[in-house]
Amino acid sequence: MTETESTQPESGRAKSARRAQGPGWSERVRFVAGPDGFAHTPHDVVTTDAAAAVAVAGRLFPDTKLEVSELKVGSYQRLAGVAEPMRLVGELRRAGLVAQPNHVFFAHGCDCCGPHPAQTWGSGQGVQGAPVYASPVYASPVYASPVYASPVYASPVYASPVYASPVYASPVYASAEQATGRRPSSARPAVEPWVGLASTRCAAAAAASTAVPVVVLDTGLAMTDFQSSAVGALLPLLSATAADGDQPDDDADEDLDPAAGHGTFIAGLIQQVAPGTAITLQRVLHAEGDGDEVQIAAAIDALPDPPVGGALLSLSFGGYALEEPGLLAAAVARAQDRGYVVVASAGNDATCRPTLPASLPGVISVGAVGPHGPAPFSNYGPWVRACAPGVDLVSTFFAGWNGDDPGTPDGDPDDYAGWACWSGTSFAAPVVVGALAREMATGTTATDAVAKLVDNPALLRLPGLGTVINVL
Repeated sequence: MTETESTQPESGRAKSARRAQGPGWSERVRFVAGPDGFAHTPHDVVTTDAAAAVAVAGRLFPDTKLEVSELKVGSYQRLAGVAEPMRLVGELRRAGLVAQPNHVFFAHGCDCCGPHPAQTWGSGQGVQGAPVYASPVYASPVYASPVYASPVYASPVYASPVYASPVYASPVYASAEQATGRRPSSARPAVEPWVGLASTRCAAAAAASTAVPVVVLDTGLAMTDFQSSAVGALLPLLSATAADGDQPDDDADEDLDPAAGHGTFIAGLIQQVAPGTAITLQRVLHAEGDGDEVQIAAAIDALPDPPVGGALLSLSFGGYALEEPGLLAAAVARAQDRGYVVVASAGNDATCRPTLPASLPGVISVGAVGPHGPAPFSNYGPWVRACAPGVDLVSTFFAGWNGDDPGTPDGDPDDYAGWACWSGTSFAAPVVVGALAREMATGTTATDAVAKLVDNPALLRLPGLGTVINVL
């Protein structure tokens, strides 16, 4: 691509290409295969006894120079430059030391634990079976809600085979993308009249103000060149530094990065459900969707103490671990002890294998439902506490970004004008966050809001997906 002439506005792609590039995917992510597979950083080990770990590593790798990170998260420190991190972890554990890989988690986006809820929805004949729609569950007021009556769910624009698309599979388990991390974004430009509806909700949020604090750890906020007018209107309610800025093409390959805009989309959803909520948006994930455990845990530990009544922490990412990710688990527990209610997406792998951090103690794990019941991509199981709309949602996104796909007379699939349509448990989770924030705005504490909206035994529940929270 040639550089645009100085007399013309510089394209979004050219601006992205000019930015300095950070460490690439292969320098950030390594995979361990198998049914208990997980991802970790290629050369890091996390331990509670750095001095002893360095001594053991020196015997194993005498020609390797290790670096002990100055960053200490709880009782853990990171050793960098380890040639074979999984080998070192094994040796340290055999020596009685606490050690683990530096796990990598992914924006959401196995073991077999029975049929997916979508397969047994209604009469057990599957989503496509006619008796499903004769089920008395569909007579419930949940399905009479304007959300499910909205043409958003019936629009042919969103009738593409999203459930069969490989973009819903986590890159950890869809091995085709493991080497490079490159895969198409599943966000699509939103169209009228659904943009108008979302825009009206965001306008109401911009005019409102509450004292309810919400922290979103994600990809950051669409800023500078690609910030939409809707995001600009919400800026008084959003706290994000320049370091937390999100751009559409961090790897400068002229395609929208798979997780780019993820945080902006989530912030817009929370504002639509709970207008006026004060959101702090911090970047812990790359635009390709990955984030490592040390940095995520450090960000959680650095959060300020919440006010009396508590605060909400939204985590729309996850993955799997060698065993339990002790570093992340400890950071989440400390946040909960300080008064944060943690809400995390359950994942998009259509498996009942518990993901992390969603399955950690006390975390509100959120699966996704669509207009016809459980979303077939949603993870599920007894560890999932709640579910919310997560199919074809419309929210804030980049403005002025147009990728390489030329489109058709029916539309350009990668020309974004400030709004996007997206599916995933990543977006069901902030709907639950918004519902809790809206309840807290009435003077309810965060824990009481959970008791009322999630744990109340009188509420409608779906097997394997928990309490139905339908507020969008």
